[in-house]
Amino acid sequence: MKLRHIAAGAAASALAVTLSLAPAQAHQKDHHRPPTGISNVKTVAIDLVGPLRITFGDRGSILVAESMSGQLTSISAHGKKRTLVNAPGREIAGVSYARHTAYYFDNPVGSDQAPPSPKDPALLKSIDHRGKVRTIADLAAFERKHDPDGKTVYGVRKVSKACLAQAPALRSKGEVYSHPYSSAPVRSGVYVGDAGANAILHVDRRGKTRLVKALPAEPIKITEAVRQLASESGIRIPDCMLGLTYWAQPVPTDITVKGNWMYYTVLPGAPGESLATGKVYKMNLHTKKTYTVASGLNAPTGVAVDHRGGVYVSELFGGGVAKVVRGKAVTVLPAAMSADVEVSGHQLIASTDALGTEGKVLRARVR
Repeated sequence: MKLRHIAAGAAASALAVTLSLAPAQAHQKDHHRPPTGISNVKTVAIDLVGPLRITFGDRGSILVAESMSGQLTSISAHGKKRTLVNAPGREIAGVSYARHTAYYFDNPVGSDQAPPSPKDPALLKSIDHRGKVRTIADLAAFERKHDPDGKTVYGVRKVSKACLAQAPALRSKGEVYSHPYSSAPVRSGVYVGDAGANAILHVDRRGKTRLVKALPAEPIKITEAVRQLASESGIRIPDCMLGLTYWAQPVPTDITVKGNWMYYTVLPGAPGESLATGKVYKMNLHTKKTYTVASGLNAPTGVAVDHRGGVYVSELFGGGVAKVVRGKAVTVLPAAMSADVEVSGHQLIASTDALGTEGKVLRARVR
């Protein structure tokens, strides 16, 4: 029940979730009236293949990880596309940018039937303004050696042996699996959100990797609605488990650093990706003390913080880009399948329609 590949997992359940979206979401167009606080919404790029990650580059450019086509693309301030990295058969993910250097992941690609092997490298790479590519670290190697969630029990914990025997697959421990998906460069190196390891890591400039935090499992109460969703995915939940707590894998989908604080989104693994159980957390990088910023989110996959400390989140299966207001997510930029959001100064960018071949990047002004 692990979310092995966020793009593949999301695509598999996209139809079911789309049917549950509010009617207004199903036909959002570029000519909609921007909500309060957002203005000058423009489409700056179209026909992107799985734009799951975006970031600001130099001179008004935008960098896009077209994860489903294995490309890292630069979009100029005038909308001209340029391919920086082309890796067919690989997943390009987690693009971020600082000090004239872009950071990204070069990941193996698996499927529901044949996931990537733990031996396959999951590489953190950089590309500078001259186009020079450098491999910094293999996150899969760190996972094989340390496996931060290897002792964590996922699924139903407090249950009788007789009940568990009816559905033994509903309890497991963390597997050896690395899927680095988000990054945040700082002066000491790069923070990494590993969506396979369920952990946040730090990689220094020499490639030395250390564990920052192994994320705790996310509780989901097993209700009839949860059982129905599981059934639609071919997972049988017996009557004796109704009302119990299912401890889902805490898949980190994005990270960003603001001062001494790291903000990160968690999309609980199956069945959590189809439920409004996502959260935004903030963690003090010195004390590791962590607070919940918002909960009840629909597949949060991007987070950004503006110059005033306002928190924005993209909800892949929600209304689009939301701003957190007193702990609640309020949609400020309606869009279908918004995978990522970034804010710099008064500029906001977001990727939308991100699970196919007609992905877009929007640019807007924020107060």
